[in-house]
Amino acid sequence: GGSDYTSFCGYVAHASEWDRFAMEWNNCRFRWQVPPIHMARIMSPDSKDDEWRKVKENRGREWESKRKLMLGDFAATVRSAQIACVGAIVDSGHFRKLADQDPVFKELHKDPIHLAFHVFVMRGIEKTEVVDKHSAIGIVVDEDPEFSMAVYEQLRSLKRVFPKVKDRVHAVSFVNDASYPRIQAADMIAYESRRLMVQRSKTPSDEPSELFLATAVRL
Repeated sequence: GGSDYTSFCGYVAHASEWDRFAMEWNNCRFRWQVPPIHMARIMSPDSKDDEWRKVKENRGREWESKRKLMLGDFAATVRSAQIACVGAIVDSGHFRKLADQDPVFKELHKDPIHLAFHVFVMRGIEKTEVVDKHSAIGIVVDEDPEFSMAVYEQLRSLKRVFPKVKDRVHAVSFVNDASYPRIQAADMIAYESRRLMVQRSKTPSDEPSELFLATAVRL
């Protein structure tokens, strides 16, 4: 929408690694007794009456310290996994200026999410090529009423333009993040990436957070 930055990030891994990762992620949730990870809710639990607000209320005065430890544990799960981070953060304000000035650019990338997804797909394929240039790739994306169709249409466009995308990407799925640890992990790095860009727009010398450094594995 009208936000300053659009973040589209995630992880690439062999199919065999995702089952192990999901088990470790859910074991971490079990240890902390928390609902599915959603960074916006964790960082602003009072903005909505839901499970994360209850978690904060149950932790009481220890909430902030416990939250830091908890996120550190989830970040450690990401860091220890055999996965690679990919993604992009688009300066949406600059994007809109380019779209206003260049009709061709506007036609190719109708929304910042298109450009971010384009980078996400191309970098994701590149990450796999160090070990495998032929196997099929499946993309799993958080289901979103506003952007799911935009992502699908952009993938179709990429397949028309880039033979590599057509040859390698054989599936795209839109899923409920509550059931998919890989999407919860992607939400964590997407949130931290966008937050870093917002901070640096105000203070260019700002350093990445510990959580960003831990989850941006091999970015």
